[in-house]
Amino acid sequence: MKLGVNTVLFGPADLETALQHLSWANYQYVELAAIQGMVEHITIGCDVEAVKDLLKKYNLTPTAMEAATTDKERLRGLFKLAKEIGFDLINIGSGGTTGDEESTKQCISLIRELAAMAADSGVRLSVKPHVGSAIYNADTGMRLIEEVPSPALGLNFDPSHLYRANETTQEVAKRWGSRIFTSHFRDCPWRQGGPGSPEQQIPGRGEVNIPATLAALKSVDYTGPVNLEVIGAGNYTLSHQMGVAAETRGYMRRCLQELGL
Repeated sequence: MKLGVNTVLFGPADLETALQHLSWANYQYVELAAIQGMVEHITIGCDVEAVKDLLKKYNLTPTAMEAATTDKERLRGLFKLAKEIGFDLINIGSGGTTGDEESTKQCISLIRELAAMAADSGVRLSVKPHVGSAIYNADTGMRLIEEVPSPALGLNFDPSHLYRANETTQEVAKRWGSRIFTSHFRDCPWRQGGPGSPEQQIPGRGEVNIPATLAALKSVDYTGPVNLEVIGAGNYTLSHQMGVAAETRGYMRRCLQELGL
């Protein structure tokens, strides 16, 4: 598994600052945030060579992009950007509303179009089941994959959202198996409510059985990205943000070592 961090953790800091602090925390992999209106460490029209130079400077390999949009034209540009930088995985949510069948059908129809676009662009699209969205739990995740059987489409396994959907995360990992393209990995302090504070999202601090979840991913031969995604730390100092990343690396690395990974 490729242990990394989504740069959304560093909020308003520039890309070089985020990469520098991840390098100091001894990470090798990174997910680049391209979330319009929130955190855009890379964006359409940016200097691709400068981005590649920074990644090389800090010895970080990009594994994915967080796009967080279903806008077709924006995604078309982000697909091209990812290929130019040198990776092929773009993460989105489904949109829509939990429990609304018409909304779910519309979201699946749109994702079918986006998956075809991704295939044509030579990239892969990963959808995260998200609390409150049309695709939000194990069943709706599998429904999406079954109704859109494209090799360019997979799922983003996020233990915190699945836990809040009353799922047992290790069982979901085994059920989704090879359809897991990536993992936004974080903990959660409760079944109901928001994601918790940034500290409560650090793996090992919440209620999710992290070792069992990682063991389940190993059992399905998952070798893809495991990227810490922490929401809400944008106003933290850089040292505080780096502390979140560093604590996560120490805990996760030990868990992976015990699994022989």
